[in-house]
Amino acid sequence: MPTVELRPCLIDTSVWIRADRKTHDAVKHRLKELLVAGFVHICWPIRAELLIGVKTLERWVALNEQLGALEQAPLLDEAWERAADLGHRLARTGQSVPLPDLLIAATALQYSLPLWSVDSDFKRIATVAPLDLDLFGMD
Repeated sequence: MPTVELRPCLIDTSVWIRADRKTHDAVKHRLKELLVAGFVHICWPIRAELLIGVKTLERWVALNEQLGALEQAPLLDEAWERAADLGHRLARTGQSVPLPDLLIAATALQYSLPLWSVDSDFKRIATVAPLDLDLFGMD
């Protein structure tokens, strides 16, 4: 397994989902290392996407508590404006990205956090903004 620098970062929904699958041991291992080191940050768009996919109320409550214990990156008004700007820049090039991804990218930029994702939408966002994108585990 290659050595990857561990540093504080915002972990996108796509990574959490990939880490939950049995076939992605490297992603799971790295996420665990980041969690143990206290380097995992989360924002409400990611938290909401994860909670929406939970099947039972009991699991929803437990997951919400676990995610709430992580380092929070609050979604401030500036993030909404930056997300709109990013979406507008992409639209001018004929591209579109879902609003939650724009908000996640705007939050990463606002807090100067690297964003670990395996979602190609963030590659598009990085063409119009200086997003520090970590693609570890992307197939």
